[in-house]
Amino acid sequence: MNIRTYSFSVLLVALLPFAVCSELDELVKEGQGINPSVQAAKYRMEQMLLKHYELSEFFDPSLFAALGRADTARNLPLQTGYTSLTNNSTELQAGVEVPVEPGAYVSAGGALRILEDEEGYGDLYQTMFGVKVRIPLLRDRAFKDLTLKKAMAMAEYNAATGGMLGAAQSVRHTIELAYISAYENLSSYRIAQEATKRFQNLHNEAIELSKMKVVPDFQTFQTKMDLQVGLEDEENARIKFEESLLVLAKAVGVTRNLALKGNPDEMFAIQKVEDLQDVTNEAAFEARGEYIQCKANLQYARTQVESAEEEQNDSLDLNFGVTAQGEHETHPFGMEKLVTDRRVGGEVTLVWRRSLDYRGANTRRARYEARIKEVQELLREIEIGISNEIATARLNYKAAMKRLELVSQGIEAAKQNLAAEQERFRLGETTSSIVTDAQKNLTTILRRRASAAADLMRARANFNYATGYREDSNTKETKVK
Repeated sequence: MNIRTYSFSVLLVALLPFAVCSELDELVKEGQGINPSVQAAKYRMEQMLLKHYELSEFFDPSLFAALGRADTARNLPLQTGYTSLTNNSTELQAGVEVPVEPGAYVSAGGALRILEDEEGYGDLYQTMFGVKVRIPLLRDRAFKDLTLKKAMAMAEYNAATGGMLGAAQSVRHTIELAYISAYENLSSYRIAQEATKRFQNLHNEAIELSKMKVVPDFQTFQTKMDLQVGLEDEENARIKFEESLLVLAKAVGVTRNLALKGNPDEMFAIQKVEDLQDVTNEAAFEARGEYIQCKANLQYARTQVESAEEEQNDSLDLNFGVTAQGEHETHPFGMEKLVTDRRVGGEVTLVWRRSLDYRGANTRRARYEARIKEVQELLREIEIGISNEIATARLNYKAAMKRLELVSQGIEAAKQNLAAEQERFRLGETTSSIVTDAQKNLTTILRRRASAAADLMRARANFNYATGYREDSNTKETKVK
């Protein structure tokens, strides 16, 4: 299995269309491919997969060899890791041990000995070869230790996969919000530019009317002040827009300068979005990366408890084997029966062992059980958080829709009021300050409409993120005339 192909397929699950524009989709796809947090999560997942593959070394054959001389040697009970050589001999041993499914350790090997001072022969060559099998009957039965290690490795891999999905979802959500904010600031900048043009036109018109003695000269002072304030507001809006582009570039994971291709007026056109789909909290939980990661951590802790319980089992091994042995007076590898009564021999042995105390295993088990309780509380915290995110997104969605409807109804009235005040000013029936107030009111309500539309999109983006970007959480947009 190619880890990079799998990682990309995980990302495709999270990349559902946002239905705003293809520009956003391109930014999201780029961010999913190069964002450092996503890349780090991908390599964490790759590490866990490789860690799982490491366990295959358990079935690698192991070779052993021993060369030495024994003089009046004696075996000790419970001796492990070494088998003494045949007494009063020079010996060469070699063999191989292989774990074999479903749960046995098979050893095959041989020995070449030079027996010293054998009665009636002097020095004598002896050759032995055979096969032995050890089968654990209690602890580590059917390679239980290996099975538990595989289960823990798989839980770690699943946790890393959940972390990968969580990082992908978080990056997408961050890009969406930064993208919406960038267009909102661009819209505010365009609105400020249009407001400055209106202030400039009013100032020019006030100068002409003052020359014609339609309005007094002091009427130009107010328009000049409002023009300068408007220019400052325009510059401030421009800086905020450029800052939002930097925030968007950081969310994507690039350092180059980004530019928006769309028209904010089209993006924030009055829209009606159908009610959000009903997505159960349980379905949303299972789609969120952090929830999947936490569940995998819970499974890992439970497997640790099972491993601690396995440590407390007695050890009972069944050992059996068969050997063939023979001697020769002048050269090795002879199979004559000189000091050996029977050429073929066999053995069957049961070996039992247990610890006199399980303080370590009991402590580990208690620690793992405490870890389970900790992860369960963390899982509950995630559930509460996701439920709250869904409820908050629904609340903000409805509020933004209501605000959008209200400000949309007031835009036309603000335009008509401005036109009426401008006409009255031309006739000398009102002051420039009244006209600038009407201009400011129009600017304010246009910004409120853009803000309400952006909040509507943010609420939808938050809802899609809260529900794990489930396909059935996407909604359909329709234009409202």
